[in-house]
Amino acid sequence: MSETVAADHRRDLARAFIDQHAPDYGPLHTASSDASNRRYWRAAHPDGTTVIVMDSPPDREPLAPFIDVQARLKQAGLPVPSIHASNFKDGFLLLEDLGRDTLFSWLPRADQEAQAAALADCRAQLIPMAGVNRKGLPAFDAPRLTAELQLFDQWYRAGHLGVDWSTAEQHRWQTLRDQITTRLAAMPPVFVQRDYHSRNLMRRGNEWVIIDFQDAVAGPLTYDLASLLRDSYIDWPADWVEREIDAFLEQAREAGLTNASRGAFVEDFAWVAVQRHLKVLGIFARLSRRDGKHGYLGDLPLTWRHLQWAIDRAPGLEPLRQLIAALEPEPAHD
Repeated sequence: MSETVAADHRRDLARAFIDQHAPDYGPLHTASSDASNRRYWRAAHPDGTTVIVMDSPPDREPLAPFIDVQARLKQAGLPVPSIHASNFKDGFLLLEDLGRDTLFSWLPRADQEAQAAALADCRAQLIPMAGVNRKGLPAFDAPRLTAELQLFDQWYRAGHLGVDWSTAEQHRWQTLRDQITTRLAAMPPVFVQRDYHSRNLMRRGNEWVIIDFQDAVAGPLTYDLASLLRDSYIDWPADWVEREIDAFLEQAREAGLTNASRGAFVEDFAWVAVQRHLKVLGIFARLSRRDGKHGYLGDLPLTWRHLQWAIDRAPGLEPLRQLIAALEPEPAHD
């Protein structure tokens, strides 16, 4: 079956699903797609009400993790989209329509004061989120962290850039990779959303709703903070980043999540950010080479700059900078 025929078949299944659970809604229109195999459709009622159908092929994107994590976040009082109906067999959810405003798409229309307030609001959500029930979630352990870092080596260095490493260079990479994974795996675990950034936060009134949370894990306290403040799509002002690190650390101490000094906390933040940026470089390259989603290549340069920022603040990783110095992406073209 061709991808086009399969996609049309899934659309037919989506139509049958919405006819069953929201029978008076009109035609399905593409709402969005993401970096996974999921797609989203929007349908409107004659009264103007709209809903979203999430198309999540069960063999590739099972619904159970999404529904499980949505319930955990909701129980903790965090803003998440409401689930109106589900079809586990075919892989569909009927969701609350949050509109079209992600934090990323909203920012250009907001003044600087509003932007700073939005960033602070999103950062503040991370404190209660760290305390969300993590029982049964996958551990962000050394094997998982290593597999993520290998995306950089396989898809970015070898695949996207086509750069060969000598045996000695490959050995240095493996040593540094293992140094990163060992340090991160030893950090005390909290609930980690894992993709908490500007394209996964949607505006609903005066709050920022969390989406794309199905890959949650138990991992480092600084991980979601690094995802937000060192976003691959937004270069937040440097003074804002420092201010939000300070605010998070103060609140995390008050909540009993850490007693780290600022210096130690920023070091942890930087090591986590290095791991995440290396992984993201690999993911963006894979999305282009494997999935034909080439738009993400334009986000490589900012991710690279964020990686350099993190290495600057991660004592012991200067050898990594030297190893990857020749792998800088080309500047983005307008």
